[in-house]
Amino acid sequence: MPEFPLNADLDKPFDPVVPEALVRKPRRNERLDIGRQLRMDRELVVAHVFVAEDGGPVRTIINGRHRKPTGRHYMIKAGFRSSPWESMQGEYPFMQLCEVATAVHRFLAQPHRLEMQVIGSAKRWVYFPDARIHVDRAFGEMLLSGVPFDRAVAEWRPRMADGVVMVMLVEVKTDKDRRAEESLYKAKLTLAREVYGRLGWGFVQVRQSDLAMDAIGHSVREIGLDNDVSVDAEDLRIAAEYAAAPFADLGGLIRCLGGRPIGMAKAAALHVRRVLQIGLDNDLRPDTRVRLVDDGKDLFGVMRR
Repeated sequence: MPEFPLNADLDKPFDPVVPEALVRKPRRNERLDIGRQLRMDRELVVAHVFVAEDGGPVRTIINGRHRKPTGRHYMIKAGFRSSPWESMQGEYPFMQLCEVATAVHRFLAQPHRLEMQVIGSAKRWVYFPDARIHVDRAFGEMLLSGVPFDRAVAEWRPRMADGVVMVMLVEVKTDKDRRAEESLYKAKLTLAREVYGRLGWGFVQVRQSDLAMDAIGHSVREIGLDNDVSVDAEDLRIAAEYAAAPFADLGGLIRCLGGRPIGMAKAAALHVRRVLQIGLDNDLRPDTRVRLVDDGKDLFGVMRR
């Protein structure tokens, strides 16, 4: 179980057994991951987190009832799973960015169902976050401070990591989302943010404007197209040795990996797997900077110390 950060005015965490009358049962193909009675600033809240038994999305979204584009995006960072999306302006570009963002270690769409109830109230709040991402702590702090997601991805460098990974829950909002100004919806998100904070997790809302990718769109899409290209131990050795050199560039890396097109495809695959980082703000030109990601947390452990 995660450690609970304490409020300044509390001597110990409020973490008793959930009263029997307030216990919630998992639905089919779910299991209870966390059941807690939490003391918030002014009230007591019972919270249950239900996750899928198979470790994947708790709901698939794609059910044949939507009258809009939906789909699935294959992601290495989702454990080689196809992640469901229901918005081409919101969730889909967010997945593209997460797959290519060096600061993002893991991704899961529709990670759980959160049920919340304020003690003394008959109303239950049910919330499904759009995604759970594991990110470098400094990157998560950038998001929590209000830096747009695409800008945080573009500005991130491996040297900014401090070796600590944090969990972030994400709500992706499109410009046409009619719920954005509904008071009850905003109240539910506020309560969810407080619950996640007590569990030691961050929570952010990512808006459509945060996913514009004006400066990095070409690089994100091109690298993402080759996310599933196979690489072997020799490719890893060659790329790591080259990227460790001062002022390594993409043109030289491609030559080391066999030239175009296969060298570029392998470079992209190694970027997604967090072995190295290709600069995203230079349209993948030959002089684009390449940096080694030397934190021992590449996907999946091929460079672990």
